[in-house]
Amino acid sequence: MAPLAKSVIYLDNAATTALDRRVLDAMYGVMSQGQTGNAHARHHIYGASAHNSVEAARRQVAESIGAEPGEIVFTSGATEANNLAIKGIAQHLRALGKTHIITSQVEHASVLEPLKELAKTGFELTILGVKPCGMIEADMIERALRPETGLVCVQAVNNEVGVIQPIEEITEMLAGRDVLFHCDAAQALGKSKFSVDFGIDFASLSAHKVYGPQGIGALYVRKERRQLLSPINSGGGQESGLRSGTLPAALCVGFGTACSLIENDTAHLRGLRWAFLSRIGWLKPIIYGHSHPQWNVPGILNIRFPGVDTETLIMALPDLAFGVGAACSSGGAKLSHVVRATTGSDQAARESIRLSFGRFTTHQEIRRAADLIIDAVENIKELQGAA
Repeated sequence: MAPLAKSVIYLDNAATTALDRRVLDAMYGVMSQGQTGNAHARHHIYGASAHNSVEAARRQVAESIGAEPGEIVFTSGATEANNLAIKGIAQHLRALGKTHIITSQVEHASVLEPLKELAKTGFELTILGVKPCGMIEADMIERALRPETGLVCVQAVNNEVGVIQPIEEITEMLAGRDVLFHCDAAQALGKSKFSVDFGIDFASLSAHKVYGPQGIGALYVRKERRQLLSPINSGGGQESGLRSGTLPAALCVGFGTACSLIENDTAHLRGLRWAFLSRIGWLKPIIYGHSHPQWNVPGILNIRFPGVDTETLIMALPDLAFGVGAACSSGGAKLSHVVRATTGSDQAARESIRLSFGRFTTHQEIRRAADLIIDAVENIKELQGAA
């Protein structure tokens, strides 16, 4: 397979990150000839070796969020983890008559869609609006609570505008109430100070957002809540009965290694963000998300150039890979439901793009990306003026 054009600058790290070479090396050690084994066939040396590798990876993932290894359930990614948490708790909630669920408008589709499916089976769903900055606050959720509320779902970091949600304040507000809390933490791992010690019952994680492999993720399940979950697929009963299927040992090792390599990239990412915004500032772009650095991850920048729609900008920027809406949307680019929710404007959603920087993004790339965007926006506006 021929390599992709080196001239194209990759600024879509929120969609997926490049595989860290150290992760690849760790995975190769598991996949290489003479090392292959099924982690569930522990009665022989090959299976036992694979099992030990998986359990070492489980410990690494657990340590990255302050959990115990036994609280980590490996999945195919954060989407499956979100579905397992939401659909898996439904039977328990229904039996208690706790059939009201609260979430926000800016959640990922892999949270909103399973919740909407539950709503078709008798659950009542409250989808709260957010502040213009994209944040949902604890008192907004508190006002929506009812005696029959059984679950609250709020993400830790928004994948489209980079807002850090006040998870600790939300869990403090829920403490002592008979309400479970699920957190989609796919974008928080490695980007913010995320910890399950905040009082989280379930948390979804993804390897390919932290320079690990695609196709592997995990659901954190607080040990006191494990018996409340029901599996959503049937099979051999792996992962303590919660997620059947042979574990991909190499992917698990890759995920664990990626978690062990998490480092504080904040200074690097803030430097990239500042350099980019300084260079294009005279275009007077609109930035979506929280303005205070305490409440945003610097590597995600949602930006709008009024009068320039995203489709036109995509065609004008063939040498720049960036995000439009959610990368998981069917059929590719889709208007950002997050920008629409924070602004109330379809036009804003049609004109916003997401640039996301990562560990391997360089200042030289940022400068070139800024210049490409400046040229594209100027040319588009010139053509619009001449039309």
